[in-house]
Amino acid sequence: MWVKVVVIILMLAILFSLFRGLFFLNKGGEENSRKLVKSLSWRIGLSLLLFIVVMLLDHYGVLNMREGVLPVETTPESTVETTDESGR
Repeated sequence: MWVKVVVIILMLAILFSLFRGLFFLNKGGEENSRKLVKSLSWRIGLSLLLFIVVMLLDHYGVLNMREGVLPVETTPESTVETTDESGR
């Protein structure tokens, strides 16, 4: 449960930073340009942090992203030998 809360908080922080940058972009001016760059830098940093957190959580087994997307067979497949027309 805490994992979902952390991921949602990071996503909301990314959206907040994105819309803050949009506000400074529309406002214009030299000072607002610096604030725009700072806001978008925060967004990039938070996005990288979220990506790293999700990859680490998957690596340590807290999240299991592969279970719902790609089902993994637990039993080995039986091998079937095929022969061509000459009997080989």
